[in-house]
Amino acid sequence: MSDKHCPKKNGELNCIATDSHRLALRKAKIETENNESYNVVIPGKSLNELSKIIDDSNELIDIVITENQILFKAKHLLFFSRLLEGNYPDTSRLIPNESKTEIIVNTKEFLHAIDRASLLAREGRNNVVKLSTFDSGVIEISSNTPEVGKVVEEIQSQSIDGEELKISFSAKYMMDALKALEGTDIRVSFTGAMRPFVIKPLHDETTLQLILPVRTY
Repeated sequence: MSDKHCPKKNGELNCIATDSHRLALRKAKIETENNESYNVVIPGKSLNELSKIIDDSNELIDIVITENQILFKAKHLLFFSRLLEGNYPDTSRLIPNESKTEIIVNTKEFLHAIDRASLLAREGRNNVVKLSTFDSGVIEISSNTPEVGKVVEEIQSQSIDGEELKISFSAKYMMDALKALEGTDIRVSFTGAMRPFVIKPLHDETTLQLILPVRTY
């Protein structure tokens, strides 16, 4: 994704990234007391590099913010990055507060079904899959590439609440989101076939992924 927005307030660090087609949000509790509030924009490339360096580390990271730089400090690491000027776009209005359809599914089953359904879509240079819900609790994931063929995957959800739904989206964006979320089960909240939808771990309110659907007609 693009550059990251990291506001800090009320003892909590909120990190948001978006590329206008999808959005990721993660909240983390700050271990030390600090009553100051900060609102900074960090280059996405810098945080991607930092993520690779500290991957699988359980060490606490000290964050030092200056007027135009940020420092991430660990036991054997000093990582500097410049800060970007200007204000980050207001992304709060993108996240729906209500939903018309909610599904709860096993994360791995959902991921594998989308991966299999998207194989033909990738062959046809079209990475879009379609999701359909049914009263029986079955979720159908399909892709149709005229020059290649059609594939249909079905999984049993734990629950489906609300209206029946047919929606199309990027298989890559969905798989990226599912791989980034922790937890066995997820809740996906839809507000309509052409509105952004939200993916969250079932019992974790500190992280979410949002994806914009694709118009296929």
